[in-house]
Amino acid sequence: MIFKDDAVKNSDTRPFSYLFINLLLIDLRSSFPSLLSKLNSNEYPAISQRLAAAFDVVSGFIGFLVRSLDDENNTAFSMPPDLLLKLRKDIAETMSLTIEYLRDRWDASIAGASGLHPDARIGTAATSEGTRLTLTWESMKDDVNEDPLILAGIRTLAIWIREDENETLRNESAGLLDMLLELYKMSSLKTAECRYPILLALEVIMTTEDGVDAFLGQDGWQVVFTDLEAILRSIPGEPNLNNSSIMSDAARGLQIIRVLLAVIDHESTTAPREDWMSAVTTAASLKVPGSNSPPLILELHIAMLQLSTALLSKAAGGTQKRYVTSNTALSGLTSQLEKIVKVMNDREEAADFLGLLEDVALDLENLRFRG
Repeated sequence: MIFKDDAVKNSDTRPFSYLFINLLLIDLRSSFPSLLSKLNSNEYPAISQRLAAAFDVVSGFIGFLVRSLDDENNTAFSMPPDLLLKLRKDIAETMSLTIEYLRDRWDASIAGASGLHPDARIGTAATSEGTRLTLTWESMKDDVNEDPLILAGIRTLAIWIREDENETLRNESAGLLDMLLELYKMSSLKTAECRYPILLALEVIMTTEDGVDAFLGQDGWQVVFTDLEAILRSIPGEPNLNNSSIMSDAARGLQIIRVLLAVIDHESTTAPREDWMSAVTTAASLKVPGSNSPPLILELHIAMLQLSTALLSKAAGGTQKRYVTSNTALSGLTSQLEKIVKVMNDREEAADFLGLLEDVALDLENLRFRG
Protein backbone atom coordinates (compact mmCIF):
# COMPACT_ATOMS: atom_id res chain seq x y z
CA MET A 1 0.00 0.00 0.00
CA ILE A 2 2.91 2.36 0.70
CA PHE A 3 4.52 1.90 -2.69
CA LYS A 4 1.52 1.69 -5.01
CA ASP A 5 0.97 4.60 -7.37
CA ASP A 6 -1.10 7.58 -6.26
CA ALA A 7 -4.48 8.20 -7.79
CA VAL A 8 -3.28 11.63 -8.86
CA LYS A 9 -1.95 11.50 -12.43
CA ASN A 10 -0.56 14.99 -12.58
CA SER A 11 2.69 14.74 -14.53
CA ASP A 12 4.18 17.48 -12.37
CA THR A 13 3.58 15.51 -9.16
CA ARG A 14 6.23 13.03 -8.14
CA PRO A 15 4.88 9.73 -6.72
CA PHE A 16 4.79 9.41 -2.95
CA SER A 17 6.94 6.25 -3.10
CA TYR A 18 9.70 8.18 -4.86
CA LEU A 19 9.62 11.04 -2.34
CA PHE A 20 9.46 8.67 0.63
CA ILE A 21 12.33 6.42 -0.46
CA ASN A 22 14.42 9.41 -1.48
CA LEU A 23 13.93 10.92 1.97
CA LEU A 24 15.03 7.67 3.65
CA LEU A 25 18.11 7.46 1.44
CA ILE A 26 19.08 11.03 2.29
CA ASP A 27 18.69 10.26 6.00
CA LEU A 28 20.94 7.20 5.66
CA ARG A 29 23.65 8.97 3.67
CA SER A 30 23.73 12.02 5.93
CA SER A 31 23.90 9.87 9.10
CA PHE A 32 26.86 7.63 8.22
CA PRO A 33 29.71 10.17 8.59
CA SER A 34 29.06 10.75 12.30
CA LEU A 35 27.88 7.29 13.39
CA LEU A 36 31.16 5.88 14.67
CA SER A 37 31.75 8.91 16.85
CA LYS A 38 28.34 8.32 18.47
CA LEU A 39 28.89 4.60 19.06
CA ASN A 40 29.07 4.91 22.85
CA SER A 41 26.69 7.81 23.24
CA ASN A 42 23.22 7.43 24.73
CA GLU A 43 21.64 8.39 21.43
CA TYR A 44 23.25 5.62 19.31
CA PRO A 45 20.67 2.86 20.06
CA ALA A 46 17.81 5.12 18.90
CA ILE A 47 19.75 6.18 15.78
CA SER A 48 20.56 2.56 15.00
CA GLN A 49 16.89 1.56 15.28
CA ARG A 50 15.79 4.46 13.08
CA LEU A 51 18.30 3.73 10.34
CA ALA A 52 17.58 -0.01 10.54
CA ALA A 53 13.90 0.74 9.96
CA ALA A 54 14.87 2.92 6.99
CA PHE A 55 16.89 0.03 5.53
CA ASP A 56 13.95 -2.35 6.03
CA VAL A 57 11.63 -0.02 4.13
CA VAL A 58 14.18 0.44 1.33
CA SER A 59 14.67 -3.33 1.01
CA GLY A 60 10.89 -3.76 0.91
CA PHE A 61 10.71 -1.16 -1.86
CA ILE A 62 13.43 -2.93 -3.87
CA GLY A 63 11.50 -6.19 -3.62
CA PHE A 64 8.27 -4.48 -4.63
CA LEU A 65 10.00 -2.74 -7.52
CA VAL A 66 11.48 -5.99 -8.85
CA ARG A 67 8.13 -7.77 -8.68
CA SER A 68 6.38 -4.85 -10.38
CA LEU A 69 8.88 -4.68 -13.23
CA ASP A 70 8.68 -8.45 -13.75
CA ASP A 71 4.87 -8.39 -13.89
CA GLU A 72 3.87 -7.15 -17.33
CA ASN A 73 0.22 -6.92 -16.28
CA ASN A 74 0.93 -4.80 -13.22
CA THR A 75 -0.91 -1.49 -13.37
CA ALA A 76 -0.77 -0.62 -9.67
CA PHE A 77 2.70 0.88 -9.89
CA SER A 78 4.31 3.11 -12.44
CA MET A 79 7.14 5.56 -12.13
CA PRO A 80 8.67 7.73 -14.86
CA PRO A 81 11.94 6.26 -16.19
CA ASP A 82 13.92 9.35 -15.22
CA LEU A 83 12.84 8.99 -11.59
CA LEU A 84 13.67 5.28 -11.61
CA LEU A 85 17.15 6.02 -12.92
CA LYS A 86 17.67 8.68 -10.28
CA LEU A 87 16.52 6.32 -7.55
CA ARG A 88 18.87 3.64 -8.86
CA LYS A 89 21.78 6.09 -8.69
CA ASP A 90 20.82 7.23 -5.19
CA ILE A 91 20.39 3.67 -3.89
CA ALA A 92 23.76 2.66 -5.37
CA GLU A 93 25.44 5.65 -3.70
CA THR A 94 23.76 4.79 -0.40
CA MET A 95 24.87 1.15 -0.66
CA SER A 96 28.46 2.24 -1.34
CA LEU A 97 28.43 4.38 1.81
CA THR A 98 26.81 1.48 3.67
CA ILE A 99 29.70 -0.82 2.67
CA GLU A 100 32.16 1.80 3.88
CA TYR A 101 30.40 2.13 7.24
CA LEU A 102 30.06 -1.65 7.70
CA ARG A 103 33.78 -2.03 7.01
CA ASP A 104 34.74 0.69 9.49
CA ARG A 105 32.30 -0.55 12.16
CA TRP A 106 33.55 -4.14 11.87
CA ASP A 107 37.23 -3.19 11.88
CA ALA A 108 36.74 -0.93 14.90
CA SER A 109 34.87 -3.65 16.79
CA ILE A 110 36.36 -6.98 15.73
CA ALA A 111 38.87 -7.30 12.92
CA GLY A 112 41.29 -4.42 13.35
CA ALA A 113 42.01 -4.45 9.61
CA SER A 114 40.18 -5.30 6.41
CA GLY A 115 40.42 -8.96 5.43
CA LEU A 116 42.33 -10.01 8.55
CA HIS A 117 41.90 -13.76 9.08
CA PRO A 118 40.23 -14.70 12.41
CA ASP A 119 43.35 -16.62 13.50
CA ALA A 120 45.36 -13.42 13.23
CA ARG A 121 43.12 -11.58 15.66
CA ILE A 122 44.04 -13.74 18.63
CA GLY A 123 46.74 -12.42 20.95
CA THR A 124 49.19 -9.91 19.59
CA ALA A 125 49.94 -8.70 16.09
CA ALA A 126 53.51 -8.93 14.75
CA THR A 127 54.65 -6.04 12.57
CA SER A 128 57.94 -4.84 11.13
CA GLU A 129 58.22 -2.57 14.14
CA GLY A 130 57.69 -5.31 16.72
CA THR A 131 54.79 -7.10 18.39
CA ARG A 132 51.81 -5.17 19.64
CA LEU A 133 48.25 -5.71 20.77
CA THR A 134 45.49 -5.11 18.22
CA LEU A 135 43.20 -2.17 18.92
CA THR A 136 39.42 -2.45 18.73
CA TRP A 137 36.71 0.05 19.46
CA GLU A 138 33.42 -1.57 20.38
CA SER A 139 30.08 -0.27 21.53
CA MET A 140 29.63 -0.61 25.28
CA LYS A 141 25.95 -1.48 24.84
CA ASP A 142 25.46 -3.18 21.46
CA ASP A 143 27.64 -6.00 20.13
CA VAL A 144 28.29 -5.51 16.44
CA ASN A 145 26.65 -8.85 15.60
CA GLU A 146 23.45 -7.74 17.35
CA ASP A 147 23.36 -4.15 16.13
CA PRO A 148 20.05 -3.83 14.21
CA LEU A 149 21.62 -1.31 11.83
CA ILE A 150 24.32 -3.80 10.78
CA LEU A 151 21.85 -6.61 10.16
CA ALA A 152 19.34 -4.43 8.28
CA GLY A 153 22.14 -2.90 6.19
CA ILE A 154 23.41 -6.33 5.16
CA ARG A 155 19.92 -7.49 4.19
CA THR A 156 19.35 -4.44 2.00
CA LEU A 157 22.82 -4.61 0.45
CA ALA A 158 22.37 -8.32 -0.38
CA ILE A 159 19.07 -7.70 -2.17
CA TRP A 160 20.40 -4.71 -4.09
CA ILE A 161 23.65 -6.22 -5.41
CA ARG A 162 21.67 -9.29 -6.42
CA GLU A 163 19.13 -7.33 -8.44
CA ASP A 164 21.29 -4.49 -9.79
CA GLU A 165 24.16 -5.52 -12.04
CA ASN A 166 26.59 -2.94 -10.72
CA GLU A 167 30.07 -4.47 -10.97
CA THR A 168 31.69 -1.67 -8.97
CA LEU A 169 29.31 -2.16 -6.07
CA ARG A 170 29.73 -5.94 -6.20
CA ASN A 171 33.51 -5.58 -6.07
CA GLU A 172 33.17 -3.22 -3.11
CA SER A 173 30.94 -5.79 -1.40
CA ALA A 174 33.65 -8.42 -1.84
CA GLY A 175 35.72 -6.35 0.58
CA LEU A 176 33.25 -7.35 3.33
CA LEU A 177 33.79 -11.12 2.94
CA ASP A 178 35.62 -11.61 6.22
CA MET A 179 32.87 -9.75 8.08
CA LEU A 180 30.06 -11.65 6.35
CA LEU A 181 31.58 -15.06 7.11
CA GLU A 182 32.30 -14.18 10.73
CA LEU A 183 28.74 -12.91 11.19
CA TYR A 184 27.52 -16.13 9.56
CA LYS A 185 29.33 -18.18 12.21
CA MET A 186 28.03 -15.94 14.99
CA SER A 187 24.50 -16.27 13.64
CA SER A 188 24.74 -20.07 13.80
CA LEU A 189 25.38 -19.72 17.54
CA LYS A 190 21.81 -18.48 18.06
CA THR A 191 22.55 -14.77 17.97
CA ALA A 192 20.64 -12.48 15.61
CA GLU A 193 19.80 -14.47 12.44
CA CYS A 194 21.28 -13.08 9.24
CA ARG A 195 22.60 -16.19 7.46
CA TYR A 196 20.20 -16.20 4.51
CA PRO A 197 20.85 -12.60 3.37
CA ILE A 198 24.59 -13.22 3.79
CA LEU A 199 24.29 -16.22 1.47
CA LEU A 200 22.45 -14.08 -1.09
CA ALA A 201 25.34 -11.62 -1.00
CA LEU A 202 27.95 -14.39 -1.19
CA GLU A 203 26.40 -15.87 -4.33
CA VAL A 204 26.80 -12.53 -6.11
CA ILE A 205 30.27 -11.88 -4.69
CA MET A 206 31.45 -15.24 -6.07
CA THR A 207 31.00 -13.80 -9.57
CA THR A 208 33.58 -11.05 -8.97
CA GLU A 209 37.19 -11.44 -10.07
CA ASP A 210 38.70 -12.08 -6.64
CA GLY A 211 35.56 -13.20 -4.84
CA VAL A 212 36.25 -16.94 -4.85
CA ASP A 213 39.88 -16.56 -3.73
CA ALA A 214 38.84 -14.28 -0.88
CA PHE A 215 36.00 -16.65 0.09
CA LEU A 216 38.33 -19.64 0.25
CA GLY A 217 41.04 -17.60 1.99
CA GLN A 218 38.58 -16.95 4.83
CA ASP A 219 37.64 -20.68 5.09
CA GLY A 220 34.28 -19.83 3.52
CA TRP A 221 33.63 -23.29 2.10
CA GLN A 222 34.02 -24.94 5.51
CA VAL A 223 31.90 -22.28 7.24
CA VAL A 224 28.84 -22.71 5.03
CA PHE A 225 29.25 -26.46 4.40
CA THR A 226 29.26 -27.15 8.14
CA ASP A 227 25.89 -25.40 8.29
CA LEU A 228 24.65 -27.41 5.29
CA GLU A 229 25.55 -30.69 6.99
CA ALA A 230 23.69 -29.62 10.12
CA ILE A 231 20.62 -28.76 8.03
CA LEU A 232 20.62 -32.14 6.28
CA ARG A 233 20.93 -33.96 9.62
CA SER A 234 18.03 -32.00 11.12
CA ILE A 235 15.48 -32.79 8.39
CA PRO A 236 13.19 -35.66 9.49
CA GLY A 237 12.09 -38.47 7.18
CA GLU A 238 8.58 -37.01 6.89
CA PRO A 239 9.04 -33.24 7.24
CA ASN A 240 5.97 -31.15 7.92
CA LEU A 241 5.19 -28.42 5.40
CA ASN A 242 3.80 -26.30 8.25
CA ASN A 243 7.04 -26.44 10.21
CA SER A 244 8.47 -23.02 9.41
CA SER A 245 11.82 -23.80 11.02
CA ILE A 246 12.44 -26.84 8.79
CA MET A 247 11.34 -24.96 5.69
CA SER A 248 13.57 -22.00 6.56
CA ASP A 249 16.54 -24.32 7.09
CA ALA A 250 15.87 -26.10 3.79
CA ALA A 251 15.72 -22.78 1.91
CA ARG A 252 19.03 -21.78 3.49
CA GLY A 253 20.51 -25.16 2.53
CA LEU A 254 19.52 -24.56 -1.09
CA GLN A 255 21.16 -21.16 -1.05
CA ILE A 256 24.35 -22.64 0.43
CA ILE A 257 24.51 -25.09 -2.47
CA ARG A 258 24.10 -22.23 -4.95
CA VAL A 259 27.10 -20.50 -3.38
CA LEU A 260 29.20 -23.69 -3.48
CA LEU A 261 28.24 -24.35 -7.11
CA ALA A 262 29.30 -20.79 -7.96
CA VAL A 263 32.71 -21.58 -6.44
CA ILE A 264 33.04 -24.83 -8.39
CA ASP A 265 31.93 -23.25 -11.66
CA HIS A 266 34.22 -20.23 -11.35
CA GLU A 267 37.02 -20.06 -13.91
CA SER A 268 39.63 -19.88 -11.16
CA THR A 269 38.60 -23.33 -9.86
CA THR A 270 40.56 -25.84 -11.92
CA ALA A 271 39.86 -28.82 -9.64
CA PRO A 272 38.02 -29.28 -6.34
CA ARG A 273 40.04 -29.47 -3.15
CA GLU A 274 40.14 -32.79 -1.35
CA ASP A 275 38.14 -31.56 1.64
CA TRP A 276 35.34 -30.42 -0.67
CA MET A 277 34.75 -34.01 -1.72
CA SER A 278 33.11 -34.76 1.62
CA ALA A 279 30.01 -33.25 0.01
CA VAL A 280 29.88 -36.32 -2.24
CA THR A 281 29.90 -38.78 0.65
CA THR A 282 27.35 -36.63 2.50
CA ALA A 283 25.01 -36.78 -0.50
CA ALA A 284 25.58 -40.52 -0.95
CA SER A 285 24.56 -41.15 2.66
CA LEU A 286 21.33 -39.14 2.47
CA LYS A 287 18.12 -40.97 3.29
CA VAL A 288 15.40 -40.78 0.69
CA PRO A 289 12.75 -38.24 1.80
CA GLY A 290 9.23 -39.48 2.40
CA SER A 291 6.74 -39.62 -0.43
CA ASN A 292 4.74 -36.75 1.11
CA SER A 293 7.76 -34.49 1.58
CA PRO A 294 7.33 -30.82 0.64
CA PRO A 295 8.79 -29.83 -2.76
CA LEU A 296 11.43 -27.70 -1.04
CA ILE A 297 12.87 -30.79 0.69
CA LEU A 298 12.93 -32.70 -2.60
CA GLU A 299 14.64 -29.75 -4.28
CA LEU A 300 17.30 -29.70 -1.55
CA HIS A 301 18.08 -33.39 -2.14
CA ILE A 302 18.25 -32.81 -5.91
CA ALA A 303 20.58 -29.85 -5.33
CA MET A 304 22.88 -32.08 -3.25
CA LEU A 305 23.03 -34.48 -6.20
CA GLN A 306 23.90 -31.57 -8.51
CA LEU A 307 26.65 -30.44 -6.14
CA SER A 308 28.07 -33.97 -6.04
CA THR A 309 28.12 -34.44 -9.81
CA ALA A 310 29.68 -30.98 -10.26
CA LEU A 311 32.49 -31.93 -7.88
CA LEU A 312 33.04 -35.36 -9.43
CA SER A 313 32.97 -34.00 -12.99
CA LYS A 314 35.70 -31.46 -12.20
CA ALA A 315 37.82 -33.85 -10.12
CA ALA A 316 40.92 -35.61 -11.44
CA GLY A 317 40.64 -39.18 -12.70
CA GLY A 318 42.23 -40.68 -9.59
CA THR A 319 39.79 -38.86 -7.32
CA GLN A 320 36.84 -40.01 -9.41
CA LYS A 321 37.92 -43.65 -9.05
CA ARG A 322 38.02 -43.34 -5.26
CA TYR A 323 34.35 -42.36 -5.30
CA VAL A 324 33.02 -45.23 -7.41
CA THR A 325 30.94 -46.59 -4.53
CA SER A 326 29.49 -43.13 -3.90
CA ASN A 327 28.56 -42.93 -7.56
CA THR A 328 26.44 -46.05 -7.15
CA ALA A 329 24.71 -44.63 -4.08
CA LEU A 330 24.04 -41.34 -5.87
CA SER A 331 22.47 -43.20 -8.79
CA GLY A 332 20.21 -45.07 -6.39
CA LEU A 333 19.12 -41.83 -4.71
CA THR A 334 18.43 -40.31 -8.13
CA SER A 335 16.17 -43.21 -9.14
CA GLN A 336 14.24 -43.12 -5.86
CA LEU A 337 13.73 -39.38 -6.09
CA GLU A 338 12.41 -39.79 -9.64
CA LYS A 339 9.70 -42.17 -8.34
CA ILE A 340 8.62 -39.66 -5.68
CA VAL A 341 8.65 -36.70 -8.07
CA LYS A 342 6.52 -38.53 -10.66
CA VAL A 343 3.56 -38.66 -8.24
CA MET A 344 3.76 -35.01 -7.16
CA ASN A 345 0.50 -33.08 -7.39
CA ASP A 346 2.08 -30.04 -9.01
CA ARG A 347 2.78 -31.38 -12.49
CA GLU A 348 4.68 -28.31 -13.68
CA GLU A 349 7.05 -28.44 -10.71
CA ALA A 350 7.37 -32.20 -11.11
CA ALA A 351 8.43 -31.73 -14.75
CA ASP A 352 11.12 -29.26 -13.67
CA PHE A 353 12.43 -31.65 -11.03
CA LEU A 354 12.44 -34.58 -13.44
CA GLY A 355 14.48 -32.52 -15.90
CA LEU A 356 17.06 -31.82 -13.20
CA LEU A 357 17.19 -35.48 -12.18
CA GLU A 358 17.66 -36.57 -15.80
CA ASP A 359 20.68 -34.25 -16.04
CA VAL A 360 22.10 -35.73 -12.83
CA ALA A 361 21.56 -39.27 -14.11
CA LEU A 362 23.31 -38.39 -17.37
CA ASP A 363 26.28 -36.89 -15.50
CA LEU A 364 26.59 -39.99 -13.32
CA GLU A 365 26.44 -42.21 -16.38
CA ASN A 366 29.23 -40.20 -18.03
CA LEU A 367 31.32 -40.52 -14.87
CA ARG A 368 30.87 -44.29 -14.88
CA PHE A 369 31.89 -44.44 -18.53
CA ARG A 370 34.92 -42.25 -17.83
CA GLY A 371 35.92 -44.39 -14.86
